[in-house]
Amino acid sequence: MEKLKAGYVSFGTQYYKPENLKAISARAENQLEAAGIELHRTDPVSGEGREPERAIAELKAGDWDFLIANIVNWIDVRGVMRVLMAFRDRPILLYSMGGFSEGDTLICPAAGAGVTAIRYPLERMRFRFKHLFNAPDSPLDVQGILCFARAARTERLLRRGRVGMIGFNDMGLYTTDFSTVKLRDRIGLEVESLDMLQLLRRMEALEAGEVKKEIQRVTSSWEYPLGRPQEEVLERVFRMYLATVQVCREKNFSGFSYKCVDGVDAELGLTHAVPSALVASAGIPYVDENDVGNLVAELMLKWLTGQEPMFLEHYDHHPEWILLGEDGYIPDAFIEGRPQIKNVSTVLLGGIAHCSRLKLGRLTLACLAEDDEGYRMHIVSGEGRKPPQWVEMGVPLPSWPSVKFYTDVPVRRILDHVQSQHFAAVPGDCVEELRNLCALLGIKPILDVRD
Repeated sequence: MEKLKAGYVSFGTQYYKPENLKAISARAENQLEAAGIELHRTDPVSGEGREPERAIAELKAGDWDFLIANIVNWIDVRGVMRVLMAFRDRPILLYSMGGFSEGDTLICPAAGAGVTAIRYPLERMRFRFKHLFNAPDSPLDVQGILCFARAARTERLLRRGRVGMIGFNDMGLYTTDFSTVKLRDRIGLEVESLDMLQLLRRMEALEAGEVKKEIQRVTSSWEYPLGRPQEEVLERVFRMYLATVQVCREKNFSGFSYKCVDGVDAELGLTHAVPSALVASAGIPYVDENDVGNLVAELMLKWLTGQEPMFLEHYDHHPEWILLGEDGYIPDAFIEGRPQIKNVSTVLLGGIAHCSRLKLGRLTLACLAEDDEGYRMHIVSGEGRKPPQWVEMGVPLPSWPSVKFYTDVPVRRILDHVQSQHFAAVPGDCVEELRNLCALLGIKPILDVRD
């Protein structure tokens, strides 16, 4: 992942000693750099004369994702606004530092007064900002700052990102509908749809030795509970995977999707499950069925956390849990133990799929969809536990990769908010990062998470 980069400026007033302002600001800068944030800094601004213009010029010379406006004591509001107005297109972290004790006396530089004199005007002017603070005699809220920093970095990556897909609107699904104009305008990603013929020609052009070498490398760890598939099946799967990765790298796609049921499965003589899993394992997030909204959600989770995401599908509902899984797809990062591959030629075209075990533990789920105003994101938290033995109707055991997902709120509440058959998923807790990102992008969050 790229480094977290911030512009940094502190604000105070000329009525306090300048050396005190610099000392307080330096303590903050040291903590931020120790936390791994690369600062492009300028000296404190304490008036409305030439200092704001000097700070603006120095900050504009840097490459950074968001601005830390550190209120360290009472401020000259006009000087602060002059600086912030120059960067109103950027995310701004409005910070106010607590005082410090000398002996039994609390020294209060009045940062609380300064920040409350500026916060509401920024809200009225529709700045994209968040206010954080620390208590007296306490360190900075480093975790809160890092959370905001990751959201700002993700926003920048989305603005320059590209995703690709084969075909469009698999099975005529309404839940995967999207506007290319709205997506480019509101979130930033560019989408390119490729034809299956383009993929097929790439598959056919691959050199046989290259394909065989990759098969040997990847399948050396695979186990086959229903017997090893035929070599021609493996070759077809690997040609599709290698051709897809080749296209993604040439076109600088950050994520990819196949038109599955009505597309490659029906026309190319193989099921998409294992090729898509291999594409995702190569570091290119994937989602089925041209579901661009949830492909974007996967990229958000990846760039917020630095972890590889996957998508999961609803299979069954219980008042306390949801059976989440996917029909033969799972990236390597989510597999518990050795990969398990089963032959499904008797029920699915072209025949192999994952029946690997999905790692258990905390998960954050996200589903991005359009609404009448813009976008909304359904965010769900909970714990993945051991699934029952189950099969999708007509498919032989072992089970698909899956979890019995115990949600942090009642399942009924989640079903009242559900937007799609799919969720993007990442291990651990990413709720606050998603909140910050939604705020920056103007996405309405629908929160079904623990308090």
